[in-house]
Amino acid sequence: ETQNSLNALGTLEAIEDWLFIEASGYISQQNLSAFDSSSSSSSVNVNTLNTTETSTYRISPYIVGSFGSFADYQLRYNLATTSRKSNLSNDENVSELVGSLKGTTSLASLGWSIDASTQDISYDRGRDNEADRLRGVLTYQINPQFRANLIGGVEANNYQSLDKESTTTYGAGFDWSPTDRTLLSVSREHRFFGQANAISFSHRTASTAWKFSDTEDVVTQTGQRSTVGLGTYYDLLAMNFPGISRKDAEALLGGIDLNAQIPGDFLTNESTIQHRRELSFALLGARNTVTFSAGETQSERASQGALSSILGTSDFANAQKIRQRVASINWSHKLTPLSSLIATVSRSNSKGSGTSSSSLETTEQMYHLNLTTQLGPKTHANLGFRRAVGDGTVDYTENALTGTLSHQF
Repeated sequence: ETQNSLNALGTLEAIEDWLFIEASGYISQQNLSAFDSSSSSSSVNVNTLNTTETSTYRISPYIVGSFGSFADYQLRYNLATTSRKSNLSNDENVSELVGSLKGTTSLASLGWSIDASTQDISYDRGRDNEADRLRGVLTYQINPQFRANLIGGVEANNYQSLDKESTTTYGAGFDWSPTDRTLLSVSREHRFFGQANAISFSHRTASTAWKFSDTEDVVTQTGQRSTVGLGTYYDLLAMNFPGISRKDAEALLGGIDLNAQIPGDFLTNESTIQHRRELSFALLGARNTVTFSAGETQSERASQGALSSILGTSDFANAQKIRQRVASINWSHKLTPLSSLIATVSRSNSKGSGTSSSSLETTEQMYHLNLTTQLGPKTHANLGFRRAVGDGTVDYTENALTGTLSHQF
């Protein structure tokens, strides 16, 4: 069997400092169901009954500039297509126009911003969705460390009706940064699906990094790769160490595939309302690096009843809500300047609710042990062992020994 993998991003500066064209492509294996098992944290999945190859391609031209000292602007058009090889999952096309203005007033402490977007989502099977949103924010800088925000706007979509329904949105929040390495951001906003909180906390020291977030929003199928589960192992390091290069991340994690998804993702086949909580911690030493991450995602379909575009074979055909909990610990130890030993333990649990069946629950444990060494300036070798054990709706066991030789040109 051949499995394709792609992670590509490029930007062209078509007109200097004004017009840019961004393009990206991503191919990976993704889980069809949250209640089956697969070794989703490895670069090669062997439980092919629950995985399918997913391809997402996006082109995004955008312009940036300013209207003198009045405001800065950005206008972006996103065109994305997502396809999957399994007939159990929907293909999706997304067309989106997003614009923003950000400026100041005659009062030095008072600022403002306006964001607007219009989005069309079409599926190869099922009902298409449309969503528009206009949102304004007034910002008052009380002191250098504390800023208060007032939010207002309107949104219209057809997730829960045949025609677009409009909802007034409003809320408030604040940003507090007592030190250069500490930031707390809190907001609460009334949306069409109810109250949506957004909480973010980060703190860094010379050798540690902490981060917590709690968010709720509508997520499309195309945007799902970066919002379901805990993302990739590179995302985890980048979240704790902003600006870290892929080369430095590879040195810290050794043989762990940076593009591999931390367990927890699955295909929803439609737009969903997702409430996510994430906690991460990283400890960086001279020879040891330890990262810990934990998260919970609660998902429910944005469309309801007969209006749902979802296929009958998806998880939401048997559950109104799906809760996923994931925890992962990674330890990297530098044996020599050229060799490292990496150990990873992770556990995930998926559970369905709002259904007559009580058997929609799966728990999975994964264990990885990798030895990586540098054979030359651009050549690396890796020997790894992994074990995955799934218990619940579908039982699954995998033991694998892998070897990798890579050369960078």
